[in-house]
Amino acid sequence: MPQSATAIGLALLALAISALITPLVIRLCRRYQVLDRPSARKMHNCAVPRLGGVAICLAVAVGIMLATFPSVAAALKLSAHQLQLLSVILLGLGGFFLIGFWDDLRSLPALPRLIAQLAVALGVVLASDGAIRIGSLFGRLLLPDWLAVIVTVLWIAGIVNTFNWIDGLDGLSAGIGGISALAFLVLALLKPTLPNAALTIALCALLLGALLGFLLFNFHPARIFIGDGGAFSLGYMLAVISTTGLFKQAAVITFLLPVIILALPITDTLFAIVRRLWRRQPITRPDDRHIHHRILALMSRHYRSRLPESERAALSEELTVNPAHRNAVLALYTFAALFAGVAIVVGVSA
Repeated sequence: MPQSATAIGLALLALAISALITPLVIRLCRRYQVLDRPSARKMHNCAVPRLGGVAICLAVAVGIMLATFPSVAAALKLSAHQLQLLSVILLGLGGFFLIGFWDDLRSLPALPRLIAQLAVALGVVLASDGAIRIGSLFGRLLLPDWLAVIVTVLWIAGIVNTFNWIDGLDGLSAGIGGISALAFLVLALLKPTLPNAALTIALCALLLGALLGFLLFNFHPARIFIGDGGAFSLGYMLAVISTTGLFKQAAVITFLLPVIILALPITDTLFAIVRRLWRRQPITRPDDRHIHHRILALMSRHYRSRLPESERAALSEELTVNPAHRNAVLALYTFAALFAGVAIVVGVSA
């Protein structure tokens, strides 16, 4: 079976698993009251199940295990080293999911959560035997091994948290993650000479399928939220995909492609950090000034009414809250798709 056909099969498998498991997770969350309840900062007005990451993680994990079967691995053109790497990636996925899952259940403080993330990321980097590592900057400035490990660990933890921070509207984190996975997948299919292209194709296909199956229940109005377990798993997978492939390119512009693809969540996170430091606030302190809040504020009169009086004057008249919520997410999908499209065009022509 051709490589692309096998990748499509993996994507469909992950989609089916995610779509079938998500309703079960919804029922279990409601039964055991694992719900995200409304508050002044949140967009929803009723309690919503928040363990959507269970379905995403299981779909990707089952797909990874299937990809190690000899016949599937041969169809995907995975080498023996890449099969070993899949095991490391699977363990890291489990680690990040468990951190987020526990946070969904018990709400971990920021510092212990970050330390746990760094520890799992470090374990993955060290166990990968150099495969998951940013060994140079811009593909040319070689980094000492110890510095390469630090840079890679920070990249993984950083991307994990960008997807957690951008998870503020129904379907936003999962949708942008899906667009990013699709961009990496297209690049790997169009440029099979990229490092670990076969591995990238397999991982992107699984992640994309799992997210599409989950989005059936997560797009506005969401019946379930992705939760920290899902956001952490999503960010981890995209960080690993970028680290094993595009970051190993020699060309400067190609090296920057992961940053372009992930530009929206990265930019939103950087602005949030700068904003909070400028206001002398802890960088982990939540606020209502993320890009998705701003776009929603421009579209929703209901949301404007909840803003401080000093901020209302700068906002125009908008729509009712439900269409505004959906349209804000679609607008952000469009921005993410534009960045992804630019990266694909540049990557293919480079």
